[in-house]
Order: sequence, then structure tokens, then C-alpha cells
Amino acid sequence: MLISTETILGTELLGSDRSVGSICDLLFDDETWVVRHLVVDTGHWLPGRQVLLPPGVVQNADWNSASAAVPLTSQQVSDSPSVESDRPVSRQMEIELYQHFDVPYYWGPAGATLAGSGYTPMPLAAGLVPMDQVDTDDVKRNHLRSVNEVSGYTIQGTDDHVGHVEGLLVDDENWSIQKLIVDTRNWWPGKKVLISRELIREISWAEATVSVGLTQEQIKGSQLFEPTS
Repeated sequence: MLISTETILGTELLGSDRSVGSICDLLFDDETWVVRHLVVDTGHWLPGRQVLLPPGVVQNADWNSASAAVPLTSQQVSDSPSVESDRPVSRQMEIELYQHFDVPYYWGPAGATLAGSGYTPMPLAAGLVPMDQVDTDDVKRNHLRSVNEVSGYTIQGTDDHVGHVEGLLVDDENWSIQKLIVDTRNWWPGKKVLISRELIREISWAEATVSVGLTQEQIKGSQLFEPTS
């Protein structure tokens, strides 16, 4: 099912003994467009901490009620490696996190699972290359981006600006990002449209701009975004 990031953010995660916090951001790979980490605000029970959780641990999500189960204790979350929100997430930090939560690395061999974990790697979106087939030097590079960072980016069409990123649509089965939610209010008031990930030509992180292969006229023919109640 495709879920908007606006719906996902704020969802409370219910651990095996208590609530462990709420999702405040998502980190996705800017090459494969797959969410790799949930950023969780632990709230009052663990003040001043944000933790990363693999999205594959989410179970029985009720997005409309903003709640989901995770098979973790508050102690497991409390003991997880520290994450500093103002610093990039290194591969070494990811290794420590995945070892701590006893789940397989998403860049490991397809179909791999850790003994006794009951967890398998998140399936990749169609056409994407498994991380174990990527060049070793490339694996060391950091491709993680924040959903909160991308929200608000300008969308540049082939003839003019066509809006800005309002959010993203995520497949909650494999956590792949499928579409951009684009607010066109600056030139087409009151409309939000969906643009497929495949139409993205380039992203300039320095200029906070996403270039797409569509004109303003073509945007008018795009699927409208209808928020679910």
C-alpha cells in the first residue's frame, strides 16, 4: 500500500513493553529510493535521544490511527548506538545498529537472514540492484537523505517551475519511494499532483531542486493527490 510521508511521520511505535517513541523522519537512499532507517523521537521516557530503527521491524501498522508495533523492548532501544542528528550516518554506524537489533544488513546477499531473528532484508523495488552487487568503493559512500530535508524542494520542469515537494508516497511493504507529492499552488492554486520517481532527471542537493521531465501543461494531466481520511 502507498502511504504518504505526512501520514507516516508522527506514527507512535509500540514496543513489547511500552511506547518507544514516534517517527520524526525517514532516511532514504538517494540512488535506490528505498527507505533505510526510521528516525524515532523517544520523547519523555528517553529525553534528548533520537534513535534509528530498520523499517522492516514495523508490524501491524495502522497508519490512520498513527500507531504501529515493533518487536523491541524499551531497553533494546535505550541501549542502541547513539545517533547525532547533525552528522551523516556512516556505514560503520549502520553495521552497529543492525548488529544491535539482530537484523541482516540491507546491503547483504539477497534472501539472507540472521539465525533466530525471523527477519529477512527488505525487498528491493523492481529494477533496483542489490547492495551486494554494487562496487565496494560505492558501498562506502553515503547516499542517505532525509525526507524532512527534501520536503520543500523546488520542482523544476522542462519549461518552468512546477511546484515544490510536499511529500513522498512510500510502499509500506518494501519501503520503496514510488512518487513525489507536488504542491503546484504558485501557478495552479489548490492542486497537488503525483509525479513518478522514474520521471526525475536530476536532484541538486546544493540548490534544493528536483528536475523532472514534464512541462507545466503535462503536469496538469498528472494524477491528482487525494489524501486519505
